[in-house]
Amino acid sequence: MADPILTSDPAIRVSDLSLAYPAHAGGRAFHAVEGVGFEIARGEVLALLGESGSGKSTLTRFLAGRARDAGEKSARIKATGGDASVLGVSLRRLGRRSYTKLTAYVGFLAQDSGATLPPEKNVGDILLEPIVERSRNFDREQLGERIAEMMDIVALPLSKLQSYPYELSKGQRQRVAVMRSLILDPPVLLADEPTLGVDANNRPRIVELLRWYRERSAATMVLISHDIGMLEALVQEVLVLQEGRLIGQGDINEIFRQADHGYVQRLAQALRATAYDEIADE
Repeated sequence: MADPILTSDPAIRVSDLSLAYPAHAGGRAFHAVEGVGFEIARGEVLALLGESGSGKSTLTRFLAGRARDAGEKSARIKATGGDASVLGVSLRRLGRRSYTKLTAYVGFLAQDSGATLPPEKNVGDILLEPIVERSRNFDREQLGERIAEMMDIVALPLSKLQSYPYELSKGQRQRVAVMRSLILDPPVLLADEPTLGVDANNRPRIVELLRWYRERSAATMVLISHDIGMLEALVQEVLVLQEGRLIGQGDINEIFRQADHGYVQRLAQALRATAYDEIADE
């Protein structure tokens, strides 16, 4: 099996890809993505947009190489047509060895990441876990400096490294989850609603963390977000999905002006009208 090629350009290539969840409990298979195709150049930041059920999260999880991570078979994603490759690795033929190698280079933030941090570990151990799983040989001093810098950017005091998830607010847990997705220095990052659960005062801190990371690493990013501030600050290109199909693609400043597609117009209006109601956290 091919090893990841870190200089691969495009970093992500999707060709006529269809994705489904297997039939279960007497039901039929659910087709979540149908015939989608696009490329993401190395170093580009792209947004996947669409209403709930449009296939965004399914596509993102698949591209992150986590199609089979779900515990229940009914929640595992299967490619039923086409193909996709990330860093030159085909995701349709992803064996165990290739999976381990690829996921070391592809950061992934699931939509529920902040809520599913390991409850038995403190923040410091949660951040170290992805590295310790792969190597006992790393520069602890250098890593400590990077963690301290990230904690400062997202406004979490270093004392929180000793805290457990239950001792943190919802927004603080989400900030830890975003940091964790970056800890291996992935050249590709796929993030599903990175500011979910974070109050309006602290959402810009996550935007700043992602901007800081991209400036230091030139990473390729795919973001799902309803945070218009994040999109305008980070994204160049937008893909719009509706019911699993790609219906719009273009520069972020142009795509929302597409008067020829009512769905895109409604989506743009909804994004600009969205008001998060999370209470402020620390």
